[in-house]
Amino acid sequence: MWQRLKKARDQRGFTLVELLVVIAIIGILAAIVAPNAFKAIEKGKVAAAEADYKAIKAAVLNAYTDTGVWPPVDTNDDNGEDPGLVDVKYWGKNDDNSDNPSTWNGPYLEHWPNKNPWGGSYTYKNGDGSALGWSGSARWLELDKVPNTSYNKLKTDLGNDVVNENSSGTVCILISQN
Repeated sequence: MWQRLKKARDQRGFTLVELLVVIAIIGILAAIVAPNAFKAIEKGKVAAAEADYKAIKAAVLNAYTDTGVWPPVDTNDDNGEDPGLVDVKYWGKNDDNSDNPSTWNGPYLEHWPNKNPWGGSYTYKNGDGSALGWSGSARWLELDKVPNTSYNKLKTDLGNDVVNENSSGTVCILISQN
């Protein structure tokens, strides 16, 4: 019987103080690592948005080079869908009811991105860019749901003259202007 008691005392676990010290160390490490992890995630989202912008910009410029006209924008349906870079059917019809344009040599993009990295949409715009600080006619990409820190990073990376914010808080990135 005494042997059992002696054996039980030799097999005791961690004390409360030891457990608290380990928990405190884990908490300190988490406080150091977590902010860096979140910064890395946001940095990755900005990089993904910049890569999407560059691919869309190249596609728009290639479509213009082939057709001589900028991809159209359906002003009644502003839902961030393909402006005719993936499928020619979005360009509409010529005056003679033939497909427009006949020199379309796409697809210029493999697919139109469904969402931007922050869960919003990409919307291609073609119109008067003066409200955004651009001169005259312009083409730009709108991104919604972009946090302010990411907007500032996009401005730093792409340039203050390229990235603006419209009156509704949507980030606008210039593709081209006349």
